[in-house]
Amino acid sequence: MRASSPLPNPPSPGCEGNPSRTVGVAAGADILGAHARLASLDPTEPNERLLHDVLGALLAGSGGSRGVAVDPAHPTRHAAAGFDPGAAALDRLARAVEAAGPAVSTLPPELVRDLLDAPDARVLPLTAQDETLLLAVLDAPPGDPVAFASVTAHAASILSVIRMSERVQRADFELKYRVWELQSLYDVGLSIAGTLDLDSLADDILMKSVSLLNARTGTLIVRDDAREGGVLAKHFGAPLLDGVRLEDLPDRVCRCNLREERIGALVDAPAEKLLLAPIAAEGRPLGVLVVADKENRAGGIDDFSAGDERILSLFGNQAAIALENARLHRESVEKERMEREIELAASIQKTILPASLPRVPGLLLAGGNRPTRQVGGDYFDVFPLPDGQTAFCVADVAGKGVPAALLVSTVHACLKILLDTGIADLPGFVGRIHRHLLGFSSTRKFVTLFLAVYDPASSRLRYLNAGHNPGLHLSGGRAALLPSGGPPIGILPNAVYKEGAVPLAPGDTVVLYSDGITEAINAADEEFGMQRLIALALEGLGESPSVLSSRIFGAVSEFTRGVAQYDDQTVLIARAC
Repeated sequence: MRASSPLPNPPSPGCEGNPSRTVGVAAGADILGAHARLASLDPTEPNERLLHDVLGALLAGSGGSRGVAVDPAHPTRHAAAGFDPGAAALDRLARAVEAAGPAVSTLPPELVRDLLDAPDARVLPLTAQDETLLLAVLDAPPGDPVAFASVTAHAASILSVIRMSERVQRADFELKYRVWELQSLYDVGLSIAGTLDLDSLADDILMKSVSLLNARTGTLIVRDDAREGGVLAKHFGAPLLDGVRLEDLPDRVCRCNLREERIGALVDAPAEKLLLAPIAAEGRPLGVLVVADKENRAGGIDDFSAGDERILSLFGNQAAIALENARLHRESVEKERMEREIELAASIQKTILPASLPRVPGLLLAGGNRPTRQVGGDYFDVFPLPDGQTAFCVADVAGKGVPAALLVSTVHACLKILLDTGIADLPGFVGRIHRHLLGFSSTRKFVTLFLAVYDPASSRLRYLNAGHNPGLHLSGGRAALLPSGGPPIGILPNAVYKEGAVPLAPGDTVVLYSDGITEAINAADEEFGMQRLIALALEGLGESPSVLSSRIFGAVSEFTRGVAQYDDQTVLIARAC
């Protein structure tokens, strides 16, 4: 309600033309004049003298000469007429009304007597719908209570309209403020949503939160698993939080206008007043935002309000969306980078694995490879040698994907380079590859290798199996295993390797393969196994090596129907002719 401060005392209302009137006697009551004074008030127009005008009308209608009026909703708003009660008395009145609450209807008798120094003083509450709109203290009771009741009703109706108008204005202001608040948050949200770089985004979030709340300092801590420590910290002014984990911070909005309200990591923050809002997406903490010391126009520090808490919380929600978008963008960029690297690795591996096998003296060759991913850890190749001999191999690198493919390229390079130095000593040859891999592989990767050399002049096959699956030697309708002659290469520093040899008569067949063939799993969790492979190989002795190779791959695919391929699969077949 609009109100006035205590005003200079006007001539006592209701006393004009009757100077001999005695104080406290209501013979001079002017009911019609009181109504006229009230009727002259426009409740829709601002009026700083409203309380004084209403008090004057009440004194005119009651026939009194002195009085005080106070607004219970705002006890410091008051008016006096006919005398000057003094600041101390008005302060006591305000405190008494404030203590009684907005529904106050009376005052302590001693306060009334001291205020007006009148034995017949009366406390008059003007009410509407159980709400006290005005509390008037008059120096005497009305001379005509029935007629005076119409004056109080008239005054109460005016005050009720004004109170309702104030509420409408306040609601309108709050609505406009909320609209401004939401528009500001929307604009801020748009600006940060366009930033996808995490470091720049964190700067934007912090600066805009400080600006929104007129804060002097602020700190933002954001989860960033790509950084050492797992968090990114940004500060405006003195750091409010530093070197803390998100798990050590509150998971709810904290408004700390007093030091005793601080909790956890906020206890020692170098600021007077703090406001913290967590930033989370789907219950997963992404960060925390803290602002401190809300500055007012006079340069002082105000308490953070419930509205400030709401703003920072809403802004925290927008920041969470922006941070999550930035994270997803970074993951997408990283995924694209990895996909490009994998595509590059796959193209390189295609140049390593033979697209077709060469024609060599004394052998018919066929083979193939099926990686579980774009790139794999299996390797096979055939090397025609200058002296008419032919070397061929199958290798299996521990692991899958790009790391395994990198090691495959190393094995391939070693074989190509070292073959020029001669392969008469198979254990020595494999030992040199082994020693190179020991220095190359810092992640304890290893390679199983089956390397064979066929001499058509002697129809003899020399081989060295370094921890690989046993080769199959098919001769005379029987299958014999070509077992391991040492551990995988690249793992044991003092490994020793042994060479083996078998004769190859025309029609004899050697089948080399990786464990992705024999260890393939079907829906019943059964392995394809050696027995199925041996049976297929024996059945295919009357077929060409290329048909036999296709038959083996087809049988494994049929066996594992409905089950994702678990490991790389490789087959290499050599038949003496």
